[in-house]
Amino acid sequence: MRLFIILSGVSVGLMAFIIFFILRSTLTLCVKFLIGPHRFEWYADVYLWRRKVWTYQLRHGKGKTKNKSTMKKLDKHQIEDEVDDEALYGRLKQIICILRTVPSGKKIKISHLVWITTCGTGDASETALLCGAIWSIKASTMPWIAPLSSDRPRINVVPMFQRKCLNSDISCMFQVRIGDAIAMIKKIRRQLKEG
Repeated sequence: MRLFIILSGVSVGLMAFIIFFILRSTLTLCVKFLIGPHRFEWYADVYLWRRKVWTYQLRHGKGKTKNKSTMKKLDKHQIEDEVDDEALYGRLKQIICILRTVPSGKKIKISHLVWITTCGTGDASETALLCGAIWSIKASTMPWIAPLSSDRPRINVVPMFQRKCLNSDISCMFQVRIGDAIAMIKKIRRQLKEG
């Protein structure tokens, strides 16, 4: 009887330690946005204990199907989704609402923030004016973004003087503990149910 009590105490202690270890583990989310005049791509990779556990891709642009939404399995942990304009707008609106409800601060760490914009009008003087306008927009957003980042955000504007283009590439890494992520997901689900 004593052996049973000792073994059950050890097993309960071991289970409590494992649950504590899992809840204190860090979940890493790497996000990359590619934005252009006729293109929007979004990639998200989720890492746990430095191993990729899930990948999600959203592609929208020329050459893609625009009338229907299809979802296909690419491999064990990867999903690709092609959507039309209305569904894309609805998803982006929903993502923005969710991001507003998520409490940032000390629970979420943002690192490796890179924001590169390539622009050109075909004329050197117009391209220079466009680059200046883009720099001013980026400079005005940095006071909100920089305090959230654990390292220095890297922003850049690359002028293309000989051709017409406007593309932006944004990538960053979010780190959050699993216990905090579970609490945030519960809060988001509760707010989505309320409307």
